[in-house]
Amino acid sequence: MADYFVICTATSSVNARAIADEVRKRLKEETQRSPIGLEGREEGWWVLLDFGDVIVHIFQSDARQYYAIDETWADAQVVQESEAA
Repeated sequence: MADYFVICTATSSVNARAIADEVRKRLKEETQRSPIGLEGREEGWWVLLDFGDVIVHIFQSDARQYYAIDETWADAQVVQESEAA
């Protein structure tokens, strides 16, 4: 189980891949961490980056609506960027 989920929406598969690449690059540069798992990058419909304690979900809008992950975790505490930093 992860401590944090980051959920965002991409406008296209190209955008989803670009977001995933930037997240990987920044975490590597700033924390020397690489994902222990990466799923869906080639398709770009739902890209998942697993950093162990942090899971990053990058959805295209229709995938986000279809999987409704926001509803699944609706009772989870929402942490604003300033709180998580």
